[in-house]
Amino acid sequence: MTGSRKFHPRSPRFEQRQDRYRRYKTPRLTATMTCQEAFRTIARGCLDDLAANHQATCEEDREALHQMRIALTRLRAARSFFSSCVPSSEWPHLKGELKWLNKHLSRARDLDVALKRLPSAHDTSPEQSPDRVWRKTWSASHRELRRALRSRRYRILLRDMSIWIDGSGPSGNVKPPTSLTTYSSRKLDRWYKKLVKKSRALEDMNASQRHQLRIKSKRFRYALEMLEQLFPSKSHAGVKECLKSLRKIQKHLGQLNDAEQGRVIATALAKSTRDDVTRWNSPFSTGRKARKRIIRAAALTFRELAELKPF
Repeated sequence: MTGSRKFHPRSPRFEQRQDRYRRYKTPRLTATMTCQEAFRTIARGCLDDLAANHQATCEEDREALHQMRIALTRLRAARSFFSSCVPSSEWPHLKGELKWLNKHLSRARDLDVALKRLPSAHDTSPEQSPDRVWRKTWSASHRELRRALRSRRYRILLRDMSIWIDGSGPSGNVKPPTSLTTYSSRKLDRWYKKLVKKSRALEDMNASQRHQLRIKSKRFRYALEMLEQLFPSKSHAGVKECLKSLRKIQKHLGQLNDAEQGRVIATALAKSTRDDVTRWNSPFSTGRKARKRIIRAAALTFRELAELKPF
């Protein structure tokens, strides 16, 4: 597996390639913009991020892949946030195509994260280490991703998204131009209240429910990051604290999600090789006490978030 060694996150070769990807940049928004103008600015930036990280992702650069996935998530969050202000007739088709792209990005990214938790091949005997099968699977996922990113389907998706974004101005099937500041304050407040209410049941949630809460938290965080520059200085401190809490929540819930995704992949690989599921799952097992500790920390951060009332 030359590819997996070449871009291993601890290798000097990987470190030398860190300038090959582009990180997200906060779009420049102004209070005089309409919601349609703001959406076009944000969405266009997300498409630019996808394009900027495309080549490095095809060359198996893990961080570039991560940035592509973030760009896609931000794009979907922006559309959800401005859903009442942008054309909806083309969206079901585009949503399906973005789901197809996200499936490929997520599969490769989940394996990237899971591989970091595997014990080194030097720590176990070759016949006991699942390392070889994991890396074979990792290589296959990146080949499939590369094939998708170089496909005609992907090019058509970007073209159609670009046309849709550029055409997201006022039209018969969307609301008239609305003040961005007014709309954003109201929408963020609704999302904030819904998230806080949903989080109250966190300690009783199963893995799937926690994952959905994590998605909603991330969506809210991304929307707030895009729009925080619009808030007056008197409320800016509260917004900053809100973002700080959301990042902590994402870290806590992300730990649980990474372990769960690793366990799911390990179980599938163990079954395909008819091997011992317990041994394959061991790097991803989160003890009951550790899991409860992480959940309690996330629940506490949610309670701190509820006390902020930033909007």
